[in-house]
Amino acid sequence: MSKRFFEGAQHAARYAVTRPTYPPELMTKIINFLSMKYKNVFDYAADIGCGSGQSTELLSPYFQKVYGYDVSENQLKEAKKKNKLSNIEYKVSSNNAIPHENKSLCLITAAQAAHWFDLKEFYSEVHRTLKPMGVLAVYGYAFPQIVGKDYSQVNETFQNFYQKVRPYFPPDRIHIDNKYANIILPYEEKIRDESVRIHYDWNLDRLLAYVTSWSGYIRYMEKYPNKDILSDLRQDLLKMMKTKDENNILKMEFPTFILLGRKTTE
Repeated sequence: MSKRFFEGAQHAARYAVTRPTYPPELMTKIINFLSMKYKNVFDYAADIGCGSGQSTELLSPYFQKVYGYDVSENQLKEAKKKNKLSNIEYKVSSNNAIPHENKSLCLITAAQAAHWFDLKEFYSEVHRTLKPMGVLAVYGYAFPQIVGKDYSQVNETFQNFYQKVRPYFPPDRIHIDNKYANIILPYEEKIRDESVRIHYDWNLDRLLAYVTSWSGYIRYMEKYPNKDILSDLRQDLLKMMKTKDENNILKMEFPTFILLGRKTTE
C-alpha cells in the first residue's frame, strides 16, 4: 500500500501555497526524453501522487489530456482551486493504482511522491498502462541552500534546524535526502539528471512559511506544542545573517533530481 501523509485540510492548504514549483526547463527535459523515441500523438499523461498540482499543470501544454491522481481529497481540492486549465482532470486514487486502460498513456510522472509508494505495485501499473516507448518520470527536489559567499553559517543554522526536526519526518524521507539514489526504475533504458535548479528570492517570512509545510515540523509541534522553535529559528537566522531586517532577500536554490525510464518491451 502507499503511505498517506499531507492529508489534513490545513496542511494541504499550507502545502499548496508554500512549496516550490518546478521550473519549465525540468519539464522540457522530460518531454525531450519522451520525444526521442515516442513519435505518436501526445494524447494522455498521468501525474501520480499529484498533491496540490504543482507539477501537473506543467504537463498541460504538451498533452491533449492530463490526469492528476492523489489519495488526499484535501490536496485535490487545493489543486482544483489553483489550477483552472481545461485539459486537466483531478481524481482520488491510490498511488499504486493507475486507473487507465492497458497501453493508454504516453507519460507517467510522480513528483516528490514515489518514495511513498509501494514501488513493486506502482511499477507494475506503470508498465501496464504505458504505451510502447512511453516514459516514466520520477523526480523531486532536495533540501535547499541559501546562495551567497557569506551564507555558510546561515546554511549551517538552517541545516541544524532540519536535523532537529528530521526524526519527526516519516522514515521514507531518507529517499529525498539521498536524491532517490536507491530508487531504481524498472527499465533498461533510463537516465538520471541533476542539472536543473529551482531558484527563488525569499524573505525570512517566506522561508519560514515553507518550513511550516514540512511534515516533520508539524509532527514536532504536535508533540511539543509549547515550544516556539520557529521563532527561535528566525532569531538564529537573523543573527547569522548579521541583520535585523527581516525583509532581507535570501537567494534560495533547490537542487532537483530526475529519473527517466522508457518502456521498450511489452
